[in-house]
Amino acid sequence: MMAQTPKPPLKIAFIRLSAMGDIIHSASLLPLLHEHLSSHFQAKITWFVDLQFAEILKDCPFIDSLISLPLKASLKQKNLPALFSLYRQLKSLEFDIVIDLQGLLKSALVGKILKTKQFWGFDSQSIREPLASIFYTHKIKIPYQEHILLRNATLAFGALNLPIPTLEMLLSPKIFLGLSKNPLPFTLSQETKIPKILCVLETSKPNKTYPIEHFLTLAALLKPHNITPYFLTHTNTPQEKGNFIPLNHLNLEEVKTLLSQMDLVIGGDTGITHLAWALKCPSITLFGATPSQRFHLKTNQNLYLSANKKANYQKDDFSIATILPNAIYELIQTLLKLPEQKTSQENLQ
Repeated sequence: MMAQTPKPPLKIAFIRLSAMGDIIHSASLLPLLHEHLSSHFQAKITWFVDLQFAEILKDCPFIDSLISLPLKASLKQKNLPALFSLYRQLKSLEFDIVIDLQGLLKSALVGKILKTKQFWGFDSQSIREPLASIFYTHKIKIPYQEHILLRNATLAFGALNLPIPTLEMLLSPKIFLGLSKNPLPFTLSQETKIPKILCVLETSKPNKTYPIEHFLTLAALLKPHNITPYFLTHTNTPQEKGNFIPLNHLNLEEVKTLLSQMDLVIGGDTGITHLAWALKCPSITLFGATPSQRFHLKTNQNLYLSANKKANYQKDDFSIATILPNAIYELIQTLLKLPEQKTSQENLQ
């Protein structure tokens, strides 16, 4: 028998430093990319992420080397020795291809320091910070308004001369995040016949956050089904009274473990609802100020509601508050196949 020709090595670096939801969007292309590359190359993938978000990609089966950079903290503290140390670390690394999925000046500068002959990014008309594109040796053009998954895939697959996947393919990736399932610091209900629902109370911006009074109304609508939803917050326990169980001060590993045990996650356009999608957990995402057509992750079990079809990141757009709890309740009934219940008029208001 003739010996098989060894596959050539290919060292690829991806840069997506932050934030949580954006990192999840970007990393979701890795299963498909690995499938294409493994037929032709011994590909080794390195991912650069800010230290603050490194836990998201911890134990990702498609990343050979995860390099976490304390960049945000060093810049905030104006820590010049730390920044110089980062520069020396980056300068010592060499790759065949570097791909900047973030498109910001800081991510472009990270890639510029790395040793490579091919530094790929979006062109100046397709990017949030057009100045970043001057650092790229190779550029991809795709409208900024296109769906985020399709934008990322067009850049990554285009840089590697691979066929661009469809949005439908990208919306249903294989599991791409590691999950350690560390014990939670509390005990969840062991009742298997009653769905566990998690409501995410906070997002990165006030105008992306669904009002807590609406979540309380939703909890009241769920009470006839004997469902007591969990209310997740990064800060303190909500002072309001209602039919809910408060959860707070969880680290990212604990949040991942929590989501893996939920039957449904509900929240605004934030990293935790995107994390539910990535972990194959049913979800309902609520959009207000951000355009749903660009960020939705719709599948048969991941649905969304949009308050403003013309949303365009306006700071004064608090339209998310106009999404009625009843509309969410109807989607919950669809996803969890809840039996019809007669709900009091008081709960419907």
